[in-house]
Amino acid sequence: MKTRFAQSTLILFFFAHSLIAQKETITQNIEPHPYLELQQWYAHEGDLTLEKVMKHAPKQWKIETLNKPFWTKNGIKWFKQDITIPEELAGFDVLLEINVEPQATVYVDGKELFAVHGYSGKAILASSAKAGAKYSIQIKTKNGGYNSRFYNARLTGMPVGYSEFLTAKTLPAPKDGIEITDWKYGFKAKDEVSKIDFDDTEWPQRKTGNEWDEEYAHAWYRTEITLPDTIDDFQVAGKPLRLLVNANDKGEIWLDGILRQRFRGGEGDLILSNSGTAGTTLKIAIKVINEWGSGDLRKVRLITDEAYQLKKMLDEVNIALDRLDRYCERHPSPDMSIINEVSQNILGTKNLDMATRLARIGSSLEMAEIALQEQPAFLIPPYLQNLREDAITVMWETAYPTYGKVVYGQNGRLDNEVVENEIPTTMHEITLVGLKRNESYGYRVDCFNLRSEVRTFNTLKPKDAPIKVIVYGDNRSYPKVHDNLVKMMAAENADMILNVGDVVSTGTNLTAWIDEYFYPLRYVGGSVPTYIAIGNHEYGGYGEKRVVPPYEKYVDHPLTSAGSTEYFFSVDYGNSHFIFLDPNKSNFEEGEGITINSQQYNWFVNDLHKAKGTSEWIFALMHQPPYSEAWSGGAYDGEAPLRKFIVPIMEANDVDVVLSGHTHDYERGLPHPPYDAATGKGNNAAYIISGGGGSNLDNHKYFEWDQIDYPDHKAVLGDDDTDEGEFYQYHYVIFEINGKHLKLTARKMNGDGTDGGILDRFELHHK
Repeated sequence: MKTRFAQSTLILFFFAHSLIAQKETITQNIEPHPYLELQQWYAHEGDLTLEKVMKHAPKQWKIETLNKPFWTKNGIKWFKQDITIPEELAGFDVLLEINVEPQATVYVDGKELFAVHGYSGKAILASSAKAGAKYSIQIKTKNGGYNSRFYNARLTGMPVGYSEFLTAKTLPAPKDGIEITDWKYGFKAKDEVSKIDFDDTEWPQRKTGNEWDEEYAHAWYRTEITLPDTIDDFQVAGKPLRLLVNANDKGEIWLDGILRQRFRGGEGDLILSNSGTAGTTLKIAIKVINEWGSGDLRKVRLITDEAYQLKKMLDEVNIALDRLDRYCERHPSPDMSIINEVSQNILGTKNLDMATRLARIGSSLEMAEIALQEQPAFLIPPYLQNLREDAITVMWETAYPTYGKVVYGQNGRLDNEVVENEIPTTMHEITLVGLKRNESYGYRVDCFNLRSEVRTFNTLKPKDAPIKVIVYGDNRSYPKVHDNLVKMMAAENADMILNVGDVVSTGTNLTAWIDEYFYPLRYVGGSVPTYIAIGNHEYGGYGEKRVVPPYEKYVDHPLTSAGSTEYFFSVDYGNSHFIFLDPNKSNFEEGEGITINSQQYNWFVNDLHKAKGTSEWIFALMHQPPYSEAWSGGAYDGEAPLRKFIVPIMEANDVDVVLSGHTHDYERGLPHPPYDAATGKGNNAAYIISGGGGSNLDNHKYFEWDQIDYPDHKAVLGDDDTDEGEFYQYHYVIFEINGKHLKLTARKMNGDGTDGGILDRFELHHK
């Protein structure tokens, strides 16, 4: 949508620039709107009728704090709470937000308000709420396995008019075409099965959405379809048709024995014909190849191109509506006259056909986006990247294109500024240079009349100074859990925060980067530089190359050593050296993996050799672990390629600590020298897994590794019952390094976001 009004944007920018002095200056606080967390709930395991839920006295129910896993026999758990609107929410449109996995139905005073499918849901509890008004909330949750949790409930005071916008923005979705689910299945079948006359009668029948576990394998799927007269009320005759394929993670599409398309990254999109004919039979064969992880033909749809283009229009409109929604959520005083106009325009198109309606709504949103460029909101508040000898980078994202500047200084004075090139943009990056070492600076970001809070950061400490580093990972999928964990981290006063990957659920989704990682990071990211060891979830959709555009958009990692990239790099701080590796392509061709003589392998060896002579402590960070004992998805013992190629190098070159995630729990092993390269026994390094950053927790121990000491209970092979132990906790790890002494503390979080105390601690000493 942006391209259609690019010129108008520039014209309006210069007009809006002249109005800055006339606009009231507004500070966007970390919490822009008043809110009330709903932590304590009455809970009942087992199903009841809604009528009984309403009648049951609270004393007959257990009192629970949120974020407690549940897996009841009949799969149902009820929660209820009576609330009273406090004075601070009076006069607002009070929003009720629920985060639950996997699904729930929310009732207020016995009437359904909304349903949640896949973690998050919200609706207005009261428009122009009155202080003292009472409401009874009932929530029916459904068990989805080991990760079933009620994560969060919150009341937020939104400006009056938001209620109407939230109602208006929910547009009906066009249908998705015909899903083809029944296939003949040939695992590792020869390519001759692509022929139109291949006899597949002996092949088993298989549905889509069934994985196979063998990596670097392939499977063939075959079926026949007869074109109907219509698909979702769209005429087939004379119209182009599309076959949409979603697979893990590359493949081929054959039509009537002819190869029509090769695809990578899991998405195939094939125009079957320029003019469909009802009654025509098509023979389809799809080859799916998995390069890592599990293989799967996830979903195949037949859709008219007319419906496909309509759906694309709807997707564009929904993206724009979601961005406007985030503007309302983030801006402390959103321009509700613009929001109200959009709401009225949407409601005024109800009786139009979908194509015309979407076009008009799109035009309305474009005008709103132009108008809001002079009063932006921080989608991502300022965060720090790439701290170096005399410089640091400040990055942030605004809802709409605008310009910005950073004002900064020392001793309470913000007497320096750096201004961006005056070209409107949503993603902002300014590097402050000429900074003094081992000093404290204050700074603020300005965009038109909007300001960030004043934050402080410290420049590099001397090499012999004590440092504190926080490490955590796998915060994806559940932003509220990550949000709470970061609040705890903010009290640590760390020098750096390192993430061992899987910071987002889907790396191709820009919204995921905002909601799951950077926005929760707001409590600490503006004061402490952060770095990421890229995980497999960051790679969603870009499986063919080591290129992830959203990742590169949001990070600025140091490229200080020859051969390093944004994906594998190193950082020096104090007397310690931190090496970040990318094991996601360990078996990939073209030298992009970590196998011997690959670009990353050679860089890693050279970087490590240099660090041996200059650094007291050496850390290696990689998302996937070389060793792992716990995994909820089935037997998993870490990554064999890492044990084969990387572990011997680390063990022979004085790596002290190896940090990973991927497994969503806490595990660690202390050094047990010497390491024997021939047998893989013993270890000179401490292996740590810190994957409790916010995603669903793992809770089953499958293996016993000599290299792992904690947890110390034994794995029981063939036992699929979940384990219970305090290492299956949301947590982060603190390293305090002082000369030749290293102290590790793993700190866990309670379900309500409060400090849960010490999970583990140990110390290492150099002679």
